[in-house]
Amino acid sequence: MLKRYALALAVIMAIGMAPLEASERWTDQRDPQFGFRFSFPQSVFVSVESDGKPGFHYFSADHVDAKFLVGAWDKQDDATPEHFKRWMIANAGGYEEITYQPRGRSWFVLSGYREDQIYYEKVMFSCGGRVVNIMAIAYPTSERDRFDPVVERMEDTFQPSQECADRPHAG
Repeated sequence: MLKRYALALAVIMAIGMAPLEASERWTDQRDPQFGFRFSFPQSVFVSVESDGKPGFHYFSADHVDAKFLVGAWDKQDDATPEHFKRWMIANAGGYEEITYQPRGRSWFVLSGYREDQIYYEKVMFSCGGRVVNIMAIAYPTSERDRFDPVVERMEDTFQPSQECADRPHAG
């Protein structure tokens, strides 16, 4: 009897502490201009006013200081993903505590700490390197257990632009 009670208690605790991504409803979206795809838990993030840049979408959480953006733009230079990554680190600021930075031929990730926030930024080049796609999220370190699974799912579902036919060639 004690074993059943302990097992039931463990199950109840596991359900009560389920990660956000398992218990929330997600929405999938596609940018109409560039065609990149992304998803997010709609009960956590709401769309906020943009800065007028076409191809960018901004979101914030209501009850915690968490934000994310997704966007894309036509690249106007010959920068490679590695060149762009070095430019971001040197010019954009806030990259003093990078803890994770995997990369591939057409993408890279920068993740780490900015003050009391964790950030995760994924940049992918698509359309033969002519389009830059970005997903960036920041959330409090105190909310890590809650948001790490969210970031993992968002990263897995973020797909770069495939709308390539009418894109200008860089260079």
